[in-house]
Amino acid sequence: MADPTLISLNEYLEGGARRNVVDAAAALFRKSGFNAVSMIEVAQAVGLSKPGLYHHWPNKEALLQAIVGLSSELLLRQLEDVREASADPAERMRIYMCSRLEVVSRHQDLFTVTWQERAILSSTSFGRLAAVAEQYRSGVRLLIDEAKGAGLIRPEVDSHLLMLAIDGMTGWAYFWYRDKGALRPDQIGDAFWDMLANGVARPPES
Repeated sequence: MADPTLISLNEYLEGGARRNVVDAAAALFRKSGFNAVSMIEVAQAVGLSKPGLYHHWPNKEALLQAIVGLSSELLLRQLEDVREASADPAERMRIYMCSRLEVVSRHQDLFTVTWQERAILSSTSFGRLAAVAEQYRSGVRLLIDEAKGAGLIRPEVDSHLLMLAIDGMTGWAYFWYRDKGALRPDQIGDAFWDMLANGVARPPES
């Protein structure tokens, strides 16, 4: 039997009963808050008895840890896919912006709960989240440095500050993105990258 305290990213992406529970818990935690949701409510959301739910997950805290872990792994996989793309540095930056927005919007419940409930994580879980976040940001800085090396970005631009700007533009999509909005995630990503690459100020009149 699978370890009831863990779910790998591959297992999650393949679907199945344990993913159903994670997704249901994330939706409930996002709507009502972690502390207000009971395991019985999670079980009812997926049509399981309480013993049936405990067969997959030992407690509510394990579900929260799974949600936080999956959020981190989804972003690391997204960055890895960008790194492996057959594209020049300029195109990689555009792909990065679009794919990050697509991942965050597709798994909005997971990312919302991760940020919403991070204050109640154990020190171990929070430390792991912080370490993965720094690993991810380091990878983004590398993308930026490669784009600078290719002449796409001015050499004097601070890579760390630009990484933070991009992180803010795309990461907060968990909060503001709406499925019924006028633009799809890839269209938003294209627009954001165009703003960064080409600027938003009107050229001065000659």
